[in-house]
Amino acid sequence: MTAVTYRRSTTVNPSWLESQEAACRTYAREHGLTITDTFTDIGRTGNGLADLLEDAQSDSVDAVIVNDLARLGTKITDHLTTVQRLHDAGVEIHVVTEHATSQREGRLLGVMQTCAEAESRVVGDSSRED
Repeated sequence: MTAVTYRRSTTVNPSWLESQEAACRTYAREHGLTITDTFTDIGRTGNGLADLLEDAQSDSVDAVIVNDLARLGTKITDHLTTVQRLHDAGVEIHVVTEHATSQREGRLLGVMQTCAEAESRVVGDSSRED
């Protein structure tokens, strides 16, 4: 399966960006993923994430690897919106550290993903009835 990485740093910090990239590449190797591209933002989420989401919508992204969920936005609403858009595009999200930035965010993301999966099953079931 092909994957892209998304890395973000709140400030210009090449060593932190390189560290995120290295962790994502190690994760990819360990999980049999082939990295095809890297998207980057410095500061708030911006062009890098927008480009990633655009590629996801065009079906050119199978999976995205991030170091931690905070990379996908600095607010819970940003997380939820981004996760929903990636889910809707059929993109798997892989998190290197495999934990949310807080227990609350982790629970909310879990609920959001469960609802999206349930909705997708309901839509699939209703389309088969037509």
